[in-house]
Amino acid sequence: MSVLRTDPNVVVGVGDAVHSVALRESILAGKATEYRVFESADAVLEAISETNEIGCVLTDRSLPETTGADLCRKVHSHDELLPVVVYTEADDEANGQATVRDALNAGVSGYYTHDDSPEVVTQAIDEVLETYDQQRDAREERSAFETLLENGQTNIYVKDEQARYLRTAAGPDSNNQGKLGQTDLDIYSESDPEMAQQTYEDDLAVIKSGEPIREREEWYGDGRTAHVVRTTKVPWTDGEQTKGLVGITTDITELKRKEVELEILREQFEKFSSNVRHELKNPLQVAIGHLQLARETGDQQMFETTREALERIEEIMTDLESIAKDETKRPEHGPNALGEVASSVWDILYTRDATLENTLADCVRTYTPEPTLRPVFENLFKNAVTHGGDDVVVRVGALTDGFYVEDTGTGIPEDKRSAVLDAGYTTKPTGSGTGLSIVADVCQQQGWDLTITDSDEGGARFEFTNCPVAAAPTAVDRVDITDNETALSLSETGDIGTLEAGGSASYDDDSDRWTVTADGANIWRHWNDFYFVSRQVEEPVSIRARVSSLEEIDPFSKAGIMIRDERDEAATYGYVGQTPGFGTELLWRTRHGDNGISQQLREGSSAPWFRVDVLEEYVTCFVSQDGIEWTPVDQRPIEYTSPVQVGLVVCSVVSGTPCTATFDDVSIHRLESTDEARAAE
Repeated sequence: MSVLRTDPNVVVGVGDAVHSVALRESILAGKATEYRVFESADAVLEAISETNEIGCVLTDRSLPETTGADLCRKVHSHDELLPVVVYTEADDEANGQATVRDALNAGVSGYYTHDDSPEVVTQAIDEVLETYDQQRDAREERSAFETLLENGQTNIYVKDEQARYLRTAAGPDSNNQGKLGQTDLDIYSESDPEMAQQTYEDDLAVIKSGEPIREREEWYGDGRTAHVVRTTKVPWTDGEQTKGLVGITTDITELKRKEVELEILREQFEKFSSNVRHELKNPLQVAIGHLQLARETGDQQMFETTREALERIEEIMTDLESIAKDETKRPEHGPNALGEVASSVWDILYTRDATLENTLADCVRTYTPEPTLRPVFENLFKNAVTHGGDDVVVRVGALTDGFYVEDTGTGIPEDKRSAVLDAGYTTKPTGSGTGLSIVADVCQQQGWDLTITDSDEGGARFEFTNCPVAAAPTAVDRVDITDNETALSLSETGDIGTLEAGGSASYDDDSDRWTVTADGANIWRHWNDFYFVSRQVEEPVSIRARVSSLEEIDPFSKAGIMIRDERDEAATYGYVGQTPGFGTELLWRTRHGDNGISQQLREGSSAPWFRVDVLEEYVTCFVSQDGIEWTPVDQRPIEYTSPVQVGLVVCSVVSGTPCTATFDDVSIHRLESTDEARAAE
């Protein structure tokens, strides 16, 4: 039975001196519930090992083949707290003093002789029974707490009156034991000064006021990398004086993400029903009208038009459902030609005398799924025709990191540009105000930036940026490396930014595999913390690799390849790689010192092969299923000076907690420049 559920009120005795009837009666009149007498020390030790009920051993000074002092030592080797009391006949003074010293050195709790009354012995036994019960319970509770500290996955800690860590769980944070003797202000003032100051002030408030903090939610970071914890801190007192605090902090980031996802899902389905009514209105009217004409005239063309309208309804339903559930799939056979998508949408709309000027070149491609693009173009085109007049001109064209749609109509007043994207906003008495809100929803889901401004003629211009678009010819289009070229090797390793746990990299020549381990806050916005295995090389250049494994510390943990202007923390870069939770991720800093930009492709399964080229001023990112056929997924001009740094990147996105990634078949090759390519043609 558990120690905490057992009262140790049994006294065991051994030796000739403990057989007194008066002594037994006295002991049982006290706190003891049972008194058992054994004939040997071994029998006592066996009883102690079999039960938790024994609270005191009463022994004679001399025992068969041993002594009471030796028995005490053996008892304490089993349980150092279990009290042993000697009760023996009176002895001469010289022998008595030596025997007492030996017993006390062995750790007995008391030494009594027949000269002491049974009541005196009983009082001593009662005292050690009570003390042992308290000490044993405290030991058991302490052991359970220490087990929790050493093995639990929740951050439990004890702090003193100055808010310094005294004990802390080993738990998920391998650096926790390094916190001992320090405050949160000491530990986190450099990495997160605002958080450090707040938690330190909270600690002092709990200690000084005696008022606990319970179930407080605390947010660290922002946006997609925010971490949320739930904290309880209670005063630690001895009944009169506050000695510090005991706290427990639980990471509830995933719970909060699920709450947000559920709220988004609810909003998505509410919008879905509204969007369905808006999008189906036009083709339904076409279908109903032409079906009526077909019945009246028998004209087969009317039936054909009705069929096309019904097919368009099916397409719209598929598109809207994909947007509502965010389940759009990436192109299976390479990127979409953006101009072709725009033209195909225009061709099926009733645009009266309006004109589309499509300036998107054939080389402008996007990895965005066509079902995502179609509602964007359709609603912008319909909006332009509705508000711009019968002869409005609509233009689509490429931007360095996206595309635009503009018209020659009346435009949108600056003070209305935010409102027009809200669901329900309309300037028409019969309008639903849904069209542009669908466009805004797509931008939010895809991580695009949307800006509304004026066209040259004063009409409306919608600019979509931070989109995965390749607008310039790539090395794949024109010329690529040849099999007989010698690949360059990686030669430099080290941190970019600040790594709390540090990083490491090793290469196995037999398997041609790199293993890289690192923590890091992130590579996004102002964060630029990761481990970089790189090489300096003159451009134009290409680096390719397969990410064969990535340990998930966070859904945004990263492993991929990067081309970087230099190893300086503020340098420009282009990156493509893998995340555990969001598929392929693209990272950009196009101008020195700017905030970094992130874009996730959110495929069902990320491609294992990645490639980055720098050619002239453009950096192009590719993915591949086999390392042979490459699909360009994004391309942007970045500021850089040759030579550039190319290499492997790992970032756990949780400071102090590293993740490990492996890379196979890493290769770096020089590309032919534009002049070299032209000379070869």
